[in-house]
Amino acid sequence: MDENLNKSNNFKTKKTESIIEQKIEIKEEVPFEILESLKEISRGEGGLIVLKGPNVGEKIFLDKAIFNIGRESDSDIFLDDITISREHARIEKIDKNYRITDLGSLNGIYINGKSTEEKILENGDKIQIGKYVFYYFYFE
Repeated sequence: MDENLNKSNNFKTKKTESIIEQKIEIKEEVPFEILESLKEISRGEGGLIVLKGPNVGEKIFLDKAIFNIGRESDSDIFLDDITISREHARIEKIDKNYRITDLGSLNGIYINGKSTEEKILENGDKIQIGKYVFYYFYFE
């Protein structure tokens, strides 16, 4: 096997394992203030609330068909974290639902603490991307 390829694969494995080992702790309870702020949301609106990372409590409304998430400066949701790929994930609207898809990132996405490549989001899902944790909400 090519030695450089083997080193590259080892690096990728070690980096990914380190992210998994340092998995961000997510409290089971969402802070009261955040739950209260959801009462202001209109029906038919969905979005994310930052639970961990800069700007805790910030709401990101999903008000278009596709949201790109990553470290690329022109991402719809820009996440400044070296463990996040430039084009890390995408959230897209499908009928009345939103689907999150990992775009082949090195460190993946976690929904409710489980690594996943793709999932239709459900109210209350906790999404971890790098050091960021988001709470997903949608009101029909």
